[in-house]
Amino acid sequence: MTASDQVLVSVTMLRPEEKLLLEALRAAGLAARPLLREELADVVAGRIDPPALALIRNLSHRDAIGVSHRLEHAGIPTLNRASTIETCNDKGLQALLFARHGIPHPVTRHAYSYDQVRATVAELGLPAVVKPVSGSWGRGVTKMANAECVEAWAGGRESADAAGKLFPVVVQEYVDKPGHDMRVVVVGRTPVVAIERVSGDWRTNTHLGATVRRVEITAETEKLCGQIVDILGPGFYGVDLVEDRTTGELLVLEVNANPEFARSS
Repeated sequence: MTASDQVLVSVTMLRPEEKLLLEALRAAGLAARPLLREELADVVAGRIDPPALALIRNLSHRDAIGVSHRLEHAGIPTLNRASTIETCNDKGLQALLFARHGIPHPVTRHAYSYDQVRATVAELGLPAVVKPVSGSWGRGVTKMANAECVEAWAGGRESADAAGKLFPVVVQEYVDKPGHDMRVVVVGRTPVVAIERVSGDWRTNTHLGATVRRVEITAETEKLCGQIVDILGPGFYGVDLVEDRTTGELLVLEVNANPEFARSS
C-alpha cells in the first residue's frame, strides 16, 4: 500500500458508524485504520507516511476542530475541514450564513441575555424555539408555547447560569411540520440518501425515538443540498430539512459535520 491508499479515521471511540465506514473503505481497497488522539503526534511529526485523507469523526466539537486544524497544517486533507466543522457546530453561524446566501431557513435571531430572549420571543411570536448554539440529539432545544414557558426557561437557566456564560442562544420561529423532517446524507457534492424521521413529538431526533424511512431525493432536495455545498465546500454532511406545513416550503434546518447513520442505515 502507498500513502495514496491510506485513510485515517480520527475517532474518540469506535461507534457503529465508524466501524461501518472502516469496513466500506477497506472494501474499496483502501488501507483504512482508526486514528486515536494520542497517535496524532506521530502523524503531524511525519513519523509515519502521510495518508491521502483523514476522516474526522471525533465526538467532541473541540477535538474535531483541533484535530482537523493540525492535520491540515501538516498538509493532510481532512473531511471535513476545520472551518466547516466550526460552522456546522454553531447553529448561530449557520443561520447567518444561510441568510447571507439566501438559503431558506427559519427566521433566527441571536440572544445574549435573558431579557433579550424574552424580547426576541415576543418579536417572533409564540410558539418559538430556543436553542443552544452548539449541541446535538435535541438537547437543550425548548419550545416556548406561551409566556409561562419563557419564564420557566429563564428562571431555570438563570439559577444554573446566573452570570450568563452559556449565551448566546438562538431564538427561532417555530415551524409547523407535518410530523416528520428529513435527513439527507451528502458525500462530496452528492446527496446519496434521504430519510424521513417520523415522530409524534415536535422534535424528530432518532435519539428521542423517531422512526425512519427512506424517501426519494427530489430535485428540490438536490438543489438545497447543492446550495449548501456551494457555500461550505464539498464534505461529509447530514443536512436536515423541514417542510412548513402552512406554506409547503422546504427549509434547511441545520447541517451536521459528523452525521450519524447507524440507526437508519
